[in-house]
Amino acid sequence: MNIRDIIQAIRNKISPPAQQLSNETVLGFLRVLETAENEEISCDELFIKLDEYVEREVDQKDAAQLMPLVRDHLDKCPGCCDEYEALLDVLEKTSEK
Repeated sequence: MNIRDIIQAIRNKISPPAQQLSNETVLGFLRVLETAENEEISCDELFIKLDEYVEREVDQKDAAQLMPLVRDHLDKCPGCCDEYEALLDVLEKTSEK
């Protein structure tokens, strides 16, 4: 069960299912959940999420909005930012071919 299904199940218990939650609403819930878990992430945690973050950017999705703690860490940590930029460069070059 994904987060959208969980949120919809909760909503259905509160009121009859009149409509699906918008993507914006689901993204808002995800941001709240991610922020509530941790205020910051470590370099090790960033490296676990970095591939997903960069893939979202290459796919032209708003990675910073979807993963704000990763963006925040990249803004504060030059070493991780260098890794991010190198990975982004490689993926952008391979997607151009």
